Amino acid sequence: MTDAKPALTKADLSAIELKMLVRVSRPGPYVGLNGKAVQRLIELGLVKTRVAGYTLTDEGMSLLRAE
Repeated sequence: MTDAKPALTKADLSAIELKMLVRVSRPGPYVGLNGKAVQRLIELGLVKTRVAGYTLTDEGMSLLRAE
C-alpha cells in the first residue's frame, strides 16, 4: 500500500486556480492574485512561497507543460 497521491491534471483545477498558476509562473509583481486560489495551489504542492512572492514547484511546472 502506498501513500502516493494521484497526479493532478489541469481538469482537477478550477478556472481561477489554473489562471493563478499561469500568473505565478511568470516573473514580475504578483498584483491581483486571488488569495484563496493561490492558497489552494500551495496546499496542492503546485506553488511555494518565497520572500519575493511565489514560485512554482516542479509539480506545478510539469502540470502547466502537460497538454
